[in-house]
Amino acid sequence: MEGLLLFAVSLLSLGAIYAILCLALNLEAGGAGLWDLGIVSFFGIGAYTYALLTAPAAEPHQNYLLGLGLSPIVGLAGAAIAGAITALLIGLPTLRLKREYFLITTLAFAEVLRQVFANEDWLTNGVAGIYGLEQPFRDVLTPSTLPYAFLVIILASLAIVYWLVAKVSGDGFGRALKALRENEPLAMTAGIYPFSHYLRVFMLAGALSGVAGAYYVWYNTLVVPGQFSSNVTFFVWTALIIGGLGNNRGALIGGFLFVVMHDALRFIQASSDMALFLSSLRTVMIGAALILILRFRPSGLLPERPARIAVGGR
Repeated sequence: MEGLLLFAVSLLSLGAIYAILCLALNLEAGGAGLWDLGIVSFFGIGAYTYALLTAPAAEPHQNYLLGLGLSPIVGLAGAAIAGAITALLIGLPTLRLKREYFLITTLAFAEVLRQVFANEDWLTNGVAGIYGLEQPFRDVLTPSTLPYAFLVIILASLAIVYWLVAKVSGDGFGRALKALRENEPLAMTAGIYPFSHYLRVFMLAGALSGVAGAYYVWYNTLVVPGQFSSNVTFFVWTALIIGGLGNNRGALIGGFLFVVMHDALRFIQASSDMALFLSSLRTVMIGAALILILRFRPSGLLPERPARIAVGGR
């Protein structure tokens, strides 16, 4: 029973991390129509920034930059700032491109960044990654209570992120983004400048994804380049489509549902041959769920609701 409870806590924690990524992607894709195929790049930058700031100095058999041993709070702040700066550097030359070229560019940048993580030994310890990272608060909490404490922290952070994304989506800036999404030339005639709006929302999504990357390091206590392949981007897109593109509650639910479908079978004890079968079955389950949702709920489980416009002061 204790093992099942810990497994459920682990699933919820991972689901919360994916929910933050879904909310970040929904902000730029569902709100502004920026179809980003490189959100994993901000996720990875946040993870590596957190690791390099909070990890101890490299051992003789390791080789990575910094290793400052700073507090987790500083690491989280650094991950958010690094994600935003990365988004700024990517956004300045790419946000003026048309949609399909923007898609290709963000996807290519994410792959280039993964190769940097894997090959620049002096910076990230290469393919071996940075491992043996201690979870925060280990000195004040017992090992049995750490997973529950992490779950509380990540759920509280998810609530803050949800509130922030909902606030941004619902104010004048969010309405301007939706106007650009629906009809950019018409929005420009109303004085809405696409590039500045796109850049700001892109940087905010990058910061939130960076925070998710930092929490991913908390969750795994290591960081390696293989964690940040393009699969993560497609997983987040799948979760967002399942939940409902353009609906923040849908993004929230989609992140948790995807993790449950993807990882629930891990709890089953099986032989090596059966484990291989279950791994394939997991992919089939996700594909079947996506096909069914696109067939019967093409806008997701919780579609975007049309905006209400007050008439006559009511």
